[in-house]
Amino acid sequence: MTDNKNNQEEIQDEQELDSLFDDMKTSKLKKAVRKAKWHSILRNVIISFLVLGVVMIGGSIINRGILDKTWTPAQIAVDSFNDISAPNNYIGKTSRYYGILSGRTEYTTFKIIEGKVVYTGENEYNYGLFKDYQGNWVATESPLILGQSWDAGDLELQRYNELGQREMVFFYPFLDYPDYKNDLQLLDNIASTKVMEMALSFDKDYSMEEVNNMLPESVTLSWYWLDDLNEQEKADSKPRTVEQQKPDGTPYIVDYPPRLRSERTVYGIKAYNPNGTPLEEPEQHFIWALKNGMKYDTRFKSEFERVFQNVADEDGEITKEDFRVLGVVVTGDAESLKNLQSLPFIKATSLGVITDKY
Repeated sequence: MTDNKNNQEEIQDEQELDSLFDDMKTSKLKKAVRKAKWHSILRNVIISFLVLGVVMIGGSIINRGILDKTWTPAQIAVDSFNDISAPNNYIGKTSRYYGILSGRTEYTTFKIIEGKVVYTGENEYNYGLFKDYQGNWVATESPLILGQSWDAGDLELQRYNELGQREMVFFYPFLDYPDYKNDLQLLDNIASTKVMEMALSFDKDYSMEEVNNMLPESVTLSWYWLDDLNEQEKADSKPRTVEQQKPDGTPYIVDYPPRLRSERTVYGIKAYNPNGTPLEEPEQHFIWALKNGMKYDTRFKSEFERVFQNVADEDGEITKEDFRVLGVVVTGDAESLKNLQSLPFIKATSLGVITDKY
């Protein structure tokens, strides 16, 4: 009996020992599996972050490259368009913002009145892979007083911008108007401490050299208004009568007065650069701006081409002799501008921005 009992105890001890080793093996195996699993997870996380970093850096480089490439044409077009238009108005500070495959540039504008910088507002343009020039812009609405003039009928109300600055208007020499603006008569009511700009419309077209010799030295000639119309466009500018119909079919007559040009729609040559320094060859600067603007497919391209074609000679090139000046913008104080009174070649005068001398 004793031997059997001893054998049973030995067997039990061996079983317990085997069970202990089995538990240790199982525990080690679980730890090894758990450790391997965590290593795998950590490795996948690291790889994911590395891939994400590469994608983000690569995507950022590609996005920036796309935006830089699309920004350049937009910027050249906006700058060039300002160079051929915007009487006495220049682009000031610009700020660029990048998004995903699209960007936005905000810029301010200013005028130079006898050396004085006058803020005239701000604007922006968009660019990107899909040429979204206007961004999310849908429409703009404003009261008439903040609008722009299109024809002689708009002269009944003086227009302003949102800063309260007067709109200058220009009159075609080849049209007869029922009334002309004569803002020279306002000079007696303007203080001697003020300086201002004024648009002059001529009785006919002149060369740039003729204009330089005609104006008195007391005023500063800052901008030349050029003839940018072809014969058909000139015919379309004349007063006309159009028969239209009411919703019920009843006919009625509409009389359209002769067209004129707002400072926001005219084209011409700046005599000064944005720093207020006279340009040595202002006409050449205008030509460069036109040609630069035509190089790129932007929203201004068709207008660059229209102006170029209408100004160029039969050979399709533009020289100084091709420019015909219909008017100018001059600056000065009230006393100096009074020297323009009674000059026979001035058909109309339109006062613009007025500011303090200092």
